[in-house]
Order: sequence, then C-alpha cells, then structure tokens
Amino acid sequence: MILHEGYIYTVERTTKTKSIFRCKNRDCKGKCHANLSMDAFLSLPTSHCHAPQPDRVPAIKLKNEIKARATTTDESTSTIIHSALRTYPLSAAGQLPKMNHLC
Repeated sequence: MILHEGYIYTVERTTKTKSIFRCKNRDCKGKCHANLSMDAFLSLPTSHCHAPQPDRVPAIKLKNEIKARATTTDESTSTIIHSALRTYPLSAAGQLPKMNHLC
C-alpha cells in the first residue's frame, strides 16, 4: 500500500522492475508506478475522479498494525486491539472500522 497526498493505492501487479499501484477506490482510474522497494515513484500518480481521503489513513494503518502484530505474537486478540487503539488519534475516531472488521 502507498499513501500519497491523501490518496491510498494498493498493488495491482508487480513486474521484474516495478510495482504498479491503483487507487483503492475501484471506481477511480488513478494509478502510479514505483520501484520494487516502493521508496520512489517511477511515474507520478495519474488524476483521480474523487477528492483525497486523508482521514481514512489512520484507520487503515491501525488495521494493518493489528494484522501484523497478530501474526508475530501470542497475545490475545483483545490485547492486541486495545494496545493498538491506545495510540490511535482521537480526531480520527469517526473513521474506525467496526470491531468485527478489525480482526
């Protein structure tokens, strides 16, 4: 996943030399190409048909953090979720996924 200027991109496909990303909003045709280490754009993102959604970024990062931690620890699900939520910004609370979508 790449976050850029409030837009969220997911991997569409990977070649021998680059990763091709598309906008997370599947109705949008926004795309970009990045090197394989995903630290530089090979082609800048194309235009989007919607406004950026920077308020969704904390919720996506939270969900990814919970998933990553669940695969590397023996802690209970509730412990992982409560620990991750302690650092979640209160200003983004409206974007939190429902509890059953966090696991």
